Amino acid sequence: MIADDIVAALAAITGPAAIKTGDALRAIHPGSDPHNLDAGLMVTPQTVEQVSAIVKFCNGNRIAIVPHGGRTGLAGGAVSHKDEIILSLAALNRIESVEAAAGTAIVECGVTLQALQEEAAKAGLTTGIDIPSRGSATIGGMISTNAGGMEAFRLGVMRQRVLGLDVVLPDGSVMSDLAEVTKSNEGYDLKQLFIGAEGTLGIVTRAVIALTPVDRFTATALVACPSAAAAVSLFQTLRQNRALRLLRTEFMAHTYFSLAVEALGPASLAAFTQAPVYLIVESEGLTQEAAQSALEEALGAAIETGLVLDAIIAQSGKERNDIWNIREDSNVITRAYPHGYWFDISVPLQHLDAYLRQFDGGVAALGADVRGFAFGHLGDGNLHICVAGEDENPHKDAVKDIVYANIRQMGGSFSAEHGIGLEKMPELQALADPVKLALMRTIKQTIDPNGIMNPGKVVG
Repeated sequence: MIADDIVAALAAITGPAAIKTGDALRAIHPGSDPHNLDAGLMVTPQTVEQVSAIVKFCNGNRIAIVPHGGRTGLAGGAVSHKDEIILSLAALNRIESVEAAAGTAIVECGVTLQALQEEAAKAGLTTGIDIPSRGSATIGGMISTNAGGMEAFRLGVMRQRVLGLDVVLPDGSVMSDLAEVTKSNEGYDLKQLFIGAEGTLGIVTRAVIALTPVDRFTATALVACPSAAAAVSLFQTLRQNRALRLLRTEFMAHTYFSLAVEALGPASLAAFTQAPVYLIVESEGLTQEAAQSALEEALGAAIETGLVLDAIIAQSGKERNDIWNIREDSNVITRAYPHGYWFDISVPLQHLDAYLRQFDGGVAALGADVRGFAFGHLGDGNLHICVAGEDENPHKDAVKDIVYANIRQMGGSFSAEHGIGLEKMPELQALADPVKLALMRTIKQTIDPNGIMNPGKVVG
């Protein structure tokens, strides 16, 4: 446990109300990992100056800090331990400005994605990135994990959405690189070190986010395809179609889709055509009628060429929400198979069909009671995978061998958009280039020589 004099020193910086221990801390939801609050002490600074003072104090006393945003991370990056302190950025939640002319927003790190989306919408803009946990995921956390989402193939991940950052370094100093322009060639682009670093190098406190015009007239379809190869060809065909602007193309293998529609409904979707692969396709037009007709025409042509078996185009907001709910409520797997093994990988599109056939064959070899589920973002080849047994899960090492087989040879990644955290450190050690790993450790040692920033994560 952290000594009372340390707690008193922290309270002197923030005020006693900003310190939570015991029952007050247990009243807070731990988020996606039950061990996120294991440190037993949380401090919630109200200003960047308080963050700086806390970090400086902890560095001087060799006290480890675990930064927390919305606690939605899925790789263990927010897990804390005894003798560490949790530094919650929840109170740094101001949207400082939204500039419609420049298409930018300046925000503090505790702002949720949904809050920024709603504020930007008032200016006809949006964040250019979206994830299902938008209501709780914070901008600082999304920067620290380099979050992706369903629009990455056209608008990039957080690394491409960030124009500038303020970061509190491990010694308490503040690096301010709050550029509000895309073109800023001022030597090393140091902000990129902190994007995706998961709080191991410093604490992001403010950011400039590039915004994009909001999608006004959209058409949405649920599409059945005869194979993953056909789905990829359809994606490329739609992307090149000048009559529509392709916004999102989400992928669901048959095992995932059948489980989701059976559990979530409605009956019209549960009765949809049986197929190996399903897509949710969303596109934009100049008017609502133009968007609908362009997508109908494109999918009709794809049915003629054999890329599509069948399609349902949403005719109302409710039908659109029903379709998207099947993809976004992926917890349907966890409810059915609570102890399954989850993975977050990327596969180049030219190898997607071969990878999925390899994966299906590997899962089948584990036994008839083992299920493999795959869904994700088709445009960038990002797959979310779960492998689970009906009664008892298979050995995790055997599952990893199947999921990661030939990933590097195909040019893919074992970690697509959820980060490394604790969970994927063994994979990083085993699969990453050793020179890259050595350079990462050098950077960590140089910036955080006392090892206080989110210790044990990413590079250890």
